[in-house]
Amino acid sequence: MEKLPDTIEECHKIIRLLQVALSDLSKQVETLSKRVETLEAENRDLKERLNGNTSNSSLPPSKDIKKKRRSNGRKPSGKQSGGQPGHKGYYRELLASEAVDSIEECVLPKQCVCGGEIGITGEYLRHQVYELPKLKLQVTEYQLEKGCCENCRTNQIASLPEGISWGITGPRLTSFMSELVTKYGLSRREQQRFLKEQLDFELSLGTVFNKQKVVNAALEAPVSELLPIVKESNSVYVDETGHNHDGKSQWLWGIVSMTAGYFSIEASRGKKVLKDMLSDFKNTIISDRYSAYEYFDSIQRQLCWAHVKRDFTKLSEKEDKTIARIGKELLENEGELFKIWHEFKSEQISREELLKKAKPIRQRVGELLEQGSYTAPELKASRMCKNLLKNFYALWTFLETEGVEPTNNHAERSLRPLVIWRKKYFCTRSDYGSEYVARSASIQATCKLQGKSSFNFLCEAMHNHFSGKQTSILSIMA
Repeated sequence: MEKLPDTIEECHKIIRLLQVALSDLSKQVETLSKRVETLEAENRDLKERLNGNTSNSSLPPSKDIKKKRRSNGRKPSGKQSGGQPGHKGYYRELLASEAVDSIEECVLPKQCVCGGEIGITGEYLRHQVYELPKLKLQVTEYQLEKGCCENCRTNQIASLPEGISWGITGPRLTSFMSELVTKYGLSRREQQRFLKEQLDFELSLGTVFNKQKVVNAALEAPVSELLPIVKESNSVYVDETGHNHDGKSQWLWGIVSMTAGYFSIEASRGKKVLKDMLSDFKNTIISDRYSAYEYFDSIQRQLCWAHVKRDFTKLSEKEDKTIARIGKELLENEGELFKIWHEFKSEQISREELLKKAKPIRQRVGELLEQGSYTAPELKASRMCKNLLKNFYALWTFLETEGVEPTNNHAERSLRPLVIWRKKYFCTRSDYGSEYVARSASIQATCKLQGKSSFNFLCEAMHNHFSGKQTSILSIMA
């Protein structure tokens, strides 16, 4: 048993020691409480990251940890898959006999297997087979006549025909090699193997790169005409994605209208790029909520509702009941909005009826965002709600403006081939390489939107380039 103090002074001394100990304990408790709050916030953030998927963030489907099965709402019919009895079949129509390359007659034997003679009716069953001919490159030797001027004694040599260069490949083969890389996703080495195995044509890797330099130079003039053409549209769809340039982070920007697309690889993801390329554009910009697009006033913008829907989904999955309730109600209103939008697109209702039906939805979304803006900042909902309120007008531009869609899917679909290309090639190593990627993508996207053949345009561009002429993009914009 501890000895009790004998004097008042000893009691006071013990009390002072206890006060110091209590003060130290209070400080430790305060420190630990702050640490617990920090760890709880970190845990909350990590849970949100772990639960991130394609429905509540910008993650691609390949990054989904847990794959969610999507139900189409239909009940199983119990029937086997495939064509059902009574289903109308679709068959390829036969070409006219004059349009086929060759005709082979298959004759009957003189006798049937039963021993009887077969009488010929004079009728035929027509059957057509498509076959790939044996591929062989056409090699042309140009013999350039030499001579000497009898007057000035200078040596003379004949010129190559128009459209033929001193390179080993002609316009069509050069264009085909470019398409193998940019459109069909072959690597340079795979292109080498393809040319060797299928066409018995050997090229060094250095020559493959040099041919891309030639194509890049031929595309400079037509691609330079694209951005002004895109900006003539009433609305443009803008998006950007990361690009690795020799180990440095750069950005591939896509500016796309409904008739043309322009792509450029830039060192910045900021407002400077938009200022340089779109400062004189006065119509509607469709984009996501990335802060750089705030270079444009809300009245000139349309926010992508596909991105907004993911933000609402993320709110609905929060642990905080108030925020989750706000998120669920926002999702319900988003669903109602797109229901009437599809009615308008299918011409079931007029634009006037669309605006009338959307008015209560617009009002309710504003109220819910206002509620969300007052939630605790550490829960990371108020900031998003405040940002949407700041750009609230930009959520509804599509309701009033003809030719404006509520999502930025058009730009994202145009960028998708380049995202896939990036996964395979990883990066570009030179300035010309980045230019080649962006210019080829611009031509591919524009030809697709115009319903034209990018290969035919490339052939024309290469022929003109070898002839010392420039090609105009207007040849595919007719």
